[in-house]
Amino acid sequence: MFNVLTASDITISILFLILAYVIGSIPFGLVIGKTVCKTDIRQHGSKNIGSTNAIRILGKKIGFVIFFCDVFKGMLVILLIRNVLAPLNVWASPIDYLYYGIAAILGHCFSIFLNFKGGKAVATSLGVILVLTPLPAVLCLVAFGIVTYTIGYVSLSSTAATLTVLISTWILHFVGLDPNLGFGEFLVGQPSLLTCILYTIMGCLIFVRHIKNYKNIIKGTEYNFKKAKKLKKLENANIKLDKKNQVVIK
Repeated sequence: MFNVLTASDITISILFLILAYVIGSIPFGLVIGKTVCKTDIRQHGSKNIGSTNAIRILGKKIGFVIFFCDVFKGMLVILLIRNVLAPLNVWASPIDYLYYGIAAILGHCFSIFLNFKGGKAVATSLGVILVLTPLPAVLCLVAFGIVTYTIGYVSLSSTAATLTVLISTWILHFVGLDPNLGFGEFLVGQPSLLTCILYTIMGCLIFVRHIKNYKNIIKGTEYNFKKAKKLKKLENANIKLDKKNQVVIK
């Protein structure tokens, strides 16, 4: 049930929604890329500010730092609301937290700092889901890892992870436990119907943001981590062979 909101509650809530959007808008891929690597990843690869392009252009270490920063944006928004607004009894129920998470996700997709352009929302959505519904979040990470390892297309991994969240959340809605009983029950807690619906909307946004990737896969132009890794090994082997031949010739 929603709390009865006063004018002050509404004002505070709107301000925090704006704050959530601004936090989500922080383009860590661009900021870290420029400050640490002196590289604007918008000019390379897929030209996306997300962690996938960052790993491809800036390397695994920097790319994973960007990934965790984008995840943390989503987590921070929910944790901030829980610890600041909940004690004030302003929009304090778990479903209300999700609205702030959605604001952060929209900020990542349509950043105020990038002329309302941005990433594809996968990492920031994961941060929101980790705090609100941890089991679907863990399952989606497993799905992401399996698809990435077996197929190599991160866009398909993100799609599989999103579908995993949606399916597991809807299942928990029907068979989950009361999340207020304890930590164990919270892990397999029963999301509300509205949570499931909003997750579905978030999932649709992620799918739409990946339409270009799906088209690239059909064309055969989508970046594939497995193929890139094989090509890198082949290049290194050829370089070693060339050096060996040069030594023999000398």
